[in-house]
Amino acid sequence: MTENPVKTPVEEAVKPPTGPCCVTVLGAGRSGTSATTRAMQAIGIDLGDRLRRGRGKNPTGFFEDNDILRLNRKLKRTLGIRGDSVRLLEPGELDAPTVRAIHDECVDTLRRRFGDRMLWGYKYGRTLRFLPFWQRVWDDLGLDIRYVLALRNPLSVARSRERLDPQRGSQENSDLEWLVNVVPYLHLVRDRPMAVVDYDCVMSDPERELDRMAAGLGLPVEDRSGIEFYCREFLKPGMRHSRFTIEDLISDERSNRLVREAYGWLHRMAIGELSVRDSGFWTDWERIAAELEDLRPVLRQMERLKAEARSAALNPLGPFQVVPDLVRRARGR
Repeated sequence: MTENPVKTPVEEAVKPPTGPCCVTVLGAGRSGTSATTRAMQAIGIDLGDRLRRGRGKNPTGFFEDNDILRLNRKLKRTLGIRGDSVRLLEPGELDAPTVRAIHDECVDTLRRRFGDRMLWGYKYGRTLRFLPFWQRVWDDLGLDIRYVLALRNPLSVARSRERLDPQRGSQENSDLEWLVNVVPYLHLVRDRPMAVVDYDCVMSDPERELDRMAAGLGLPVEDRSGIEFYCREFLKPGMRHSRFTIEDLISDERSNRLVREAYGWLHRMAIGELSVRDSGFWTDWERIAAELEDLRPVLRQMERLKAEARSAALNPLGPFQVVPDLVRRARGR
């Protein structure tokens, strides 16, 4: 497989922040979001001192703040979103009183934890899926928000999922997860600084990619020791288990057409062929989002079928499962 060509379109330089600034990582799971977040730390973005410890599927570290992780998990449970969920959020879900209560808790927590910091950031895998919720939080805190979109070839995303869960890691299912976690609310970042960072590009030339990230965020790097450590000590060849080209994705008959189209646009941004300000991109993204919206009833039904399958697996005897409990109670045990 050949290296991706790197081009640099001429675009207006991003101005550095003049007030409190938060950089948040967007992207689908298994897309290198943890390595990307660690790269943010390398260019001088404060991730806080309460990070989740690395283990299991991310032995080098998740780089997630424990307090923010707890709040996101609470939001996810309240909305009934599981890790493998493929449904779209319904209109009004984020306006429910239970969700508004979590909003207030988020504002209080972020103000307490990061209120005295001028430049900080965090990662949570479903931030983009819940983006309208988080934008309200950031607005209430008066933050200058900037984004890093972590990108990886959807074929690699599926292979990574498959090692953890063969059923969830099928290309067809993984692509649907990718779509619902990337497409619906990306338009909300249109007017904010955003750097698109491809995991394969980072592995191939990390120093160049970290410089691209910093420039895209408008963050001049004065001390390069963090970048040098990241390139020399953090990244290891064994961190990447698969690599595919855009041509591989296009030719794979199992891949979803909308995924091929959406990833194709973002990939062009990541390799420097396209500016994040390109109007043609945003116009076609509206079309992709509309086609995904047309799938809403199908995705909703898939969610119901998944829930029924989980229930059947946990309770294989169905209504007769309660009989042993009744017998035990009758015997006073």
